[in-house]
Amino acid sequence: MLKLVLLLGVVLMVVGIGARVQLEDPLLLLHRPRLALRSLMAMYVLFPAFVLLLVWLLPLKQGVGAVLVGFAVSPVLPPWAKKGTALGARADYVIGLQLLSTAVCLVMVPLMIAIAERLFGVATYLEPRAMEIVLLATVLLPLGLGIGLGRVFPHTAPRLAAVADRLGSVVLLLGALVLLGVHGPKMVAVIGEGTVLLILIVIVFGLLFGELLGGPERGIRGALASATVSRHPAIALLLASGAFPQQQSTVIGTVLIYLLASIALPILLMRWRK
Repeated sequence: MLKLVLLLGVVLMVVGIGARVQLEDPLLLLHRPRLALRSLMAMYVLFPAFVLLLVWLLPLKQGVGAVLVGFAVSPVLPPWAKKGTALGARADYVIGLQLLSTAVCLVMVPLMIAIAERLFGVATYLEPRAMEIVLLATVLLPLGLGIGLGRVFPHTAPRLAAVADRLGSVVLLLGALVLLGVHGPKMVAVIGEGTVLLILIVIVFGLLFGELLGGPERGIRGALASATVSRHPAIALLLASGAFPQQQSTVIGTVLIYLLASIALPILLMRWRK
């Protein structure tokens, strides 16, 4: 029931985002390939390489490194699009990056699994169909539904988007509070052994990679920095659980800590920018 509530909140927010999108012009990333390459470089080259280096060098609690690697190759968290536009990026860049990261994830996850098996000798058992279903249900279908509603009902689309966004935010917040209440002890159990500090370092460097490769436009720099660290928790959870099924408490606790930190630090960045 909790998973369904969280899924409903995400879906409603993504429908609202799609209803606001105007696709009369080509997506920004299609006619600015250098920007697309820089975005992919920050999200799927520098960030995963940095995480792999840390996981390789540091003696981490079993399951923590798998979660961080999972986040590093996951697509952008769907509700991030609202934050991306709030940071000043154009909607076509935000939606284009969302779709591009979802497509790249389908290639990066198997690649990262192969690299992790070679480096650490840890095999993960991830059913590809499970990952595809998650991405389809939380990104592609609701985004397509929202865009379709915006096309069919252009005059009422802003009102529909506002209702879906508010309702989704409330449902997601309530689900997140229940999730913290249920799994809070697991999160507390992970604290220590430098785990929190490591997560903060990973997120700070992810924000830095986005800022450096975002280019001269301030809004795109902020959006790319935020997107680099705001990744889909379900994919990270699937990967880490498949690698360490006996460490579910550590995996869930690490996912929750990363999520909280990846929400808080970009907000601080946004306030500092303003």
